[in-house]
Amino acid sequence: MKIEWAFYENGDDTEEVYYEHLDKDLYESKYQEHLYCISDECDVMIKFTHRKNGVKFFSTWNGQGDLHDIECPYFLKDKGEVERKNILHQIESAPVTDEHIINTILNKSKNLKEKEKRKMQNKRNTTRRTLQGEQTSKPEKIDNGEIDQFGSSGIRIFSLDSKHITPDYVGYRKCIFGKIKHVYFNEADGYVYLNLDNAQYRVSIYLPQAFYADPGKTTKSALVSFVDKIKQELLAHKELVIICVGMIRYKKGSQQDVNVHVINPSHLLINDMKYYEIITSNSINPNPYNYL
Repeated sequence: MKIEWAFYENGDDTEEVYYEHLDKDLYESKYQEHLYCISDECDVMIKFTHRKNGVKFFSTWNGQGDLHDIECPYFLKDKGEVERKNILHQIESAPVTDEHIINTILNKSKNLKEKEKRKMQNKRNTTRRTLQGEQTSKPEKIDNGEIDQFGSSGIRIFSLDSKHITPDYVGYRKCIFGKIKHVYFNEADGYVYLNLDNAQYRVSIYLPQAFYADPGKTTKSALVSFVDKIKQELLAHKELVIICVGMIRYKKGSQQDVNVHVINPSHLLINDMKYYEIITSNSINPNPYNYL
């Protein structure tokens, strides 16, 4: 498990930093003591090491390893396999309603329009308790005040830029946002890949057959219309930014390529437009977001 990205903040100066783009002198002159975990849910400090043999890497600041939020993959870095599986199982099985997912997506869309990214102080929506035996840590959900009338207010879905997705995030549910670079529709098997911007890994939004399994939500023919419009807009060089919520999985047969599984048409927006808005209007708005 390797930390590849960190968030730099020093006063009003912010930046997302890839470890290979640093060296010892640059780090010490600008970034030292101003790097934080890239995950939105974390405010843990990150340090950079550049060894004499040329090896570079990020790591958690000394003594802060257990301060990663339980929804951050780097919290699991030094945990045993049983504990890792237990935590990831609880994340996957947590009951999350459609209303909560839709609210998460709409809030992210609003935030992307308003201002540049800032690292906010983490108010921690989870506590931890010690268990007996092999399972030593467990997330315990608490109310964070979001739509509790729907029963999912204790589950916060954190956002993640597609550029920062690595295999470490496999097994997590995230609100993913990023630029669509290419679309692929496998007509025979009936699934879609929306390939996203990521320089290190192949990352795709995966729309399986389950996406249109309920004809009350959408149909395969409607999905075809949706895909055709995305293709047309990409050919016209329109910038398309998707926001969606889904589980992150390895692509079948790969330990590097990752898919974000989206199984409900209401669980995505493109340029602040809903799935059926795109189909019925046969158009996609210009990119409304303050996102590079």
